[in-house]
Amino acid sequence: MLDPVALSLSPSCHDAISWSPDGELAIAAGEYFQILTPKNGRDEDSAPNSTQDWLITRVRANLFTNSEWPNYLPGNRDDFSVAADLSESNVVSLAWSPAGLGKYRRSVLAVLTSNLVLSLWEPIGLKKQWTRVAVANHVFQSQLQLSQNPNSHAYRKVNIRSFTWCESLKPSTPTAGSSFLHSHESRWGIPLLMVVNDFNEVMLLQVRRSDPTNSPSKPYDLQILALHSLKNPETKDSPFCSGSLFEKAMKERQRTTALSCGPWQISPATSPGNFGCAVAMIAAVCGMQLRLMKVEVTLGSSLGETSQQYTLVADLIEHPLNQLNEKWVHHNIAGPLRWLHTRSSTTITLAVGAMAGFIAISMPYATYTGSIVNPDVFEFRDYPIYEPETEDNKGHRSRHLEPISAMLTSMNQQSNTCKLHLGTLGGIGLISELHQLQSDNALQQPKWKRMIEEFQDDYDLEYDLGGMSVSRIWGLAAYRHMTAAIFTSHPTDMIEYRITSDDRSMIVFSEEGEPQTTTQALFAVQLPDGRTPNQNQTGEVIWFVLPGDNGNIEPDTESQRLVYVVACRTIVGEEDKSLRLHTRRSLERLAVLTGADLSDEISKCNNNPAPISARTMDQLTGPGGHIYEKCEVCDAGIGWPSAQLAQCANGHIWERCGLSFLAIQEPGISKYCFVCRKEALDEERVACMRGGKQGRTFNALFETFDICLHCAAKFQASY
Repeated sequence: MLDPVALSLSPSCHDAISWSPDGELAIAAGEYFQILTPKNGRDEDSAPNSTQDWLITRVRANLFTNSEWPNYLPGNRDDFSVAADLSESNVVSLAWSPAGLGKYRRSVLAVLTSNLVLSLWEPIGLKKQWTRVAVANHVFQSQLQLSQNPNSHAYRKVNIRSFTWCESLKPSTPTAGSSFLHSHESRWGIPLLMVVNDFNEVMLLQVRRSDPTNSPSKPYDLQILALHSLKNPETKDSPFCSGSLFEKAMKERQRTTALSCGPWQISPATSPGNFGCAVAMIAAVCGMQLRLMKVEVTLGSSLGETSQQYTLVADLIEHPLNQLNEKWVHHNIAGPLRWLHTRSSTTITLAVGAMAGFIAISMPYATYTGSIVNPDVFEFRDYPIYEPETEDNKGHRSRHLEPISAMLTSMNQQSNTCKLHLGTLGGIGLISELHQLQSDNALQQPKWKRMIEEFQDDYDLEYDLGGMSVSRIWGLAAYRHMTAAIFTSHPTDMIEYRITSDDRSMIVFSEEGEPQTTTQALFAVQLPDGRTPNQNQTGEVIWFVLPGDNGNIEPDTESQRLVYVVACRTIVGEEDKSLRLHTRRSLERLAVLTGADLSDEISKCNNNPAPISARTMDQLTGPGGHIYEKCEVCDAGIGWPSAQLAQCANGHIWERCGLSFLAIQEPGISKYCFVCRKEALDEERVACMRGGKQGRTFNALFETFDICLHCAAKFQASY
């Protein structure tokens, strides 16, 4: 069980906390955001800015270079905004991307500041220096033809008002023999980003990590896939006088303040060049109205089966369910928005924050995808929030008027349950399961709320407030079975004055209905599909690289050298007879193809593991000499004294790569596992040093095996 964490900060927005798939917590705190990274080694216990379970990093988010966001004069009277033009650019929203987008398959943090700039952040180097690696607003400047006329208001198109990450889009299983079978996009999924600008134009963006050899100064590439403009719908019984100037002004100033993408519904492939179609519903809060959209994405490949990257064609349109919005059109919708669903449920529910409560819209999946739209097939329920019952208000509880500042959907894959958590600025905390929402059952109090009450009682006693105190809930986040809640405590019967150094926030952690989980078990490594990894995947690499009798050996020298090195690794370090027989056949084919004399290696395939001596200079310069490794210091041949070390004929010793088993002979071209510290070649740095000319087998190996072979943990930079 994680201990509570006390932080010297004050949250600057609702939903101020986000928990990444890698276990890192991000918290919005004014001009800064703070990253809490779980400890995983003894050397981190004495690190600066640390607590019992976490390492804390503070990052300033509102410092931009001229290339990232240039200075500009405030807009005219119609477009001028104090928040965008004159603010200190505080953090107003943040969220982690799905795993697999960032370097080493980690998550990227998206941060929206009050100057309406959305930037992407990731840690760079061994010390994990958090750096802004992309600005999403740039995609509009390059792809939308903005007019230079200031009266056209076109520059407002680059202002991002709200955003949300879509659930990782995982295509249907590729066919055998397809290059996509081992693509990282097939395993980790395709990350997509939904944003909306000041014109209420909702856009679907594809975010990809760029090839470092082609664009080293541009780590990420963003592309607009689809665009849909939210027009003001005609509503009956409008509170404004129809056709009045006031009504026109209110409609022109409506902004989309909340956005959420539902789960993907994927249909199988229909043709050889097609990899399926995915449909999802998009919910948005425009002004005080709930708007629903439908996005449809078709997956294909423009380069057939050779690119290992999918091409997406998307269409974003109005959802037919908007025509049946009479049930919620008179609610003052404020957000946030969350989706509830399980594997076995036949319906999906959208929870929407509203004035003094929230609403729940349940619908079958056919209605969700827009196939069937009927007013009788979806259910609408209104859930008002009331003040806690006391001796003074028994039987006459009043409505709770504080806004919902935190809403969370937590899913338990093992028990196949989905729960909705919500908290308000007035300190109300509620929880309900999906089946309870659909049956109109009462909401319960979660465990984290009771933990907050204990800290509130201590705060009340410390300052002798006599019960006149409140705990404001600023955000909720979930990681596997654990829920984190961030809150602050305040007096209620006096004017509160404090300076920045007095800011205090607390994070509490709880599990709802589950046995207590240890910290080690909570942050245990899991594969992208949720499976527990095997402890050693070396055998899988050997089967993947060595061709055996049926596979082909690529003609480039890098691939042939890799085949030889992996075969030597099997001879030196593996006892499995099937692996050694497979290696023997691969070496026989390699000898025929290159003309190299591999009789010594072939003979050792029949015996127990044995070392391999370094090749002589005549063998290095003779037929097939390109497949042997050479020492970068003395040009001598490199042998195999053990499975982990490389030693040349003159005694120079090198560490071997934990993925390809090649000797690492240059500084600054490696990465390491953050759990077991195993070193491996960094394919991006190797490609930059060699001009991107790597063998196809080498590229395929690092594309497929992108986590540590020994502990299945992700890699980190070596400097």
